[in-house]
Amino acid sequence: MDLELNGKRALVTGSSSGIGAATAKLLGAEGARVMVHGRGAERAKAVAQSIIDAGGQASYVLGDLSNEAVCTDVAKQVLEEFGGIDILVNNAGGSAAAHRPDTTAEVFNRAWLDTPWDDWRWTYEQNVGSSVRLIQAFAPGMIERGWGRIINMSSAAATQTEPDLADYQPAKAAITNMTSGLAKSLSGTGITVNSVTPGTIATEGVRAGFVEWAKQLGWTELDWPTIERRFTHEVIPQPTKHFGRPIDIARMVAFLASPQASYMTGANYRVDGGQCRSIN
Repeated sequence: MDLELNGKRALVTGSSSGIGAATAKLLGAEGARVMVHGRGAERAKAVAQSIIDAGGQASYVLGDLSNEAVCTDVAKQVLEEFGGIDILVNNAGGSAAAHRPDTTAEVFNRAWLDTPWDDWRWTYEQNVGSSVRLIQAFAPGMIERGWGRIINMSSAAATQTEPDLADYQPAKAAITNMTSGLAKSLSGTGITVNSVTPGTIATEGVRAGFVEWAKQLGWTELDWPTIERRFTHEVIPQPTKHFGRPIDIARMVAFLASPQASYMTGANYRVDGGQCRSIN
């Protein structure tokens, strides 16, 4: 299927690795001009270069989007280079503890009552604050041109909560909620707004985390196929019996970003292998 993305301008936040990188590469392969975003120059540049090497068009921009001033500057740089964007993928996210270089397992799994408000604030700024600011920066141009796509990355944790993860789950719930409201606010403008909810996606970081978890469980076979099979059967049961890959999410994002998805807005799309127990 031709997604009709040739010439569209896209910003994918948090796209120097994982889901974001897969999304940026797929959009580039479909003909979009892609702005890769990350915190580190080496990885962001590498993703942009891979798009160029494959025959696409790409640039990259750097900045910590949890910081309001930096986020504003990132938006300014994108506008100066691209002159506006047609597709905004708000993929940057995560929790405060997970982004600390010195985080231990105990801190990462901190109990709800022990999670400091500073963590709540950082996680909300990273997930919701950055998305809101970028939407406000780029949506006016989309309105003026009469076409646009805004895709926000949510999480299964937004609707299927687990113990603790105190700061992360509410932030992702806010993403899902604001997507629906924004879609209604932009009614009749030619802009669609949707969220995507990934299940467990086997990125490099996730794989490393599951290997450590398997060690804690006392497992002795630590090759990835065995770990994936045991987790999806015994620990995190799901119908597909395997975890997702970044390209699984990228395909959904690319479709929602295309003119083919013009009748889809205000919705949350699960790509989770049936992990979530609710209907939606």
